[in-house]
Formats: sequence, C-alpha cells, structure tokens
Amino acid sequence: MEADKTKWNERHGCKSGHHAPDKYLIKNLSRLKPGHALDLACGRGRNAFYLAENGFQVTAADISDTGLNVLAKEALKRGLEIRCCEADFDLADHLFPLHSFDTVIIINFKPAVKLLRMLPSLLTSNGILLWCSYNNLQAEISGFPIDLALNESEFSSGFKGLILLDYSRFEDETGFRDGYLFIKSQDLP
Repeated sequence: MEADKTKWNERHGCKSGHHAPDKYLIKNLSRLKPGHALDLACGRGRNAFYLAENGFQVTAADISDTGLNVLAKEALKRGLEIRCCEADFDLADHLFPLHSFDTVIIINFKPAVKLLRMLPSLLTSNGILLWCSYNNLQAEISGFPIDLALNESEFSSGFKGLILLDYSRFEDETGFRDGYLFIKSQDLP
C-alpha cells in the first residue's frame, strides 16, 4: 500500500491543472443512473468534477491523499460538493460497507480480482458501472504494464449480478482503450 501511495502522490504532486473528462464517460453520461456516484481511482478529480457538474452526488476515492487534496481544493474553487475518500483498493472488503451507489465509474484503472467481484455489491438496483481503461494494444506500444491492461472482450461476459450494455474497443488521443457499461439487474443478486 505505501509504495502505491508514494508513487501516486509523487505523480499527482508534480502535475498542474486538470485534463478534460474522459470521452467514454461523456459519450455515456445519459446512460448513467442519476443520484449517488462513486469515482473509483479518481486521481485529481477530472471525472468527479464532470459528474458533480451534471447533478450527481459524488464520492471520489483514491489511494493518493495528494490527488484528493488537489481535488478538494478545485471542487471548492468550482463550488462543487464532492466527498473525498482515501482508500487502498487492495483491501476491497473494507470499502464502502454501508453505502450503495447508483453509478460507479472506473477510468484508467484495472481493479484486482477481489475488488472486481465486489463491484455489483456497490451498486443499487439498476445501478450502472462504467469502466474504461487502456488495453493490451496500448501496452504493446507504450510500455503500459500488460497486467494492468484490458484484453479484447475480457469482461464481455460480465460479472455475477451485472449485465453488459456496451463494449467498445477504440483509440482516442490518450491511446488504445476498452470501455464497458454494465447494469445491475434488480432480478439478479
């Protein structure tokens, strides 16, 4: 945990400004379930800001307290209410035990298997999971860690309790990426 926290604190500490929100998120905004949203591995907050500006009540979670501090200051400057939560995603069973979310987004992060398995439990009935990250093509050309890259159609069969609504493999200005959109069915556990 400490090595990851140090790495991400250094990375977020040397940046300034904020990138635009993720294009896959923008494209699918109307498909998200309004209400409470969780931005998992939020970094400095670009996507959390976008959700809050579009009427969501946002919880932003990350291992980096530096990133969260930058996010909190910028949210205040923009007049946005965003709850920040420092979390080690390797300890998934301790995450958000008392709260469900209408929407969960994960951008440019591949959770460990333990966290992937608990994602449905973080969602309300008919809640939406939007997940978009770099894929194996990006890893081949950029040195992005292959174990953190998504493979083609890797999660197209979904997760227990989630139904796939959309799978897209695309290239944008950041690189080669895969995007998934899932819904938690009220009929599924």
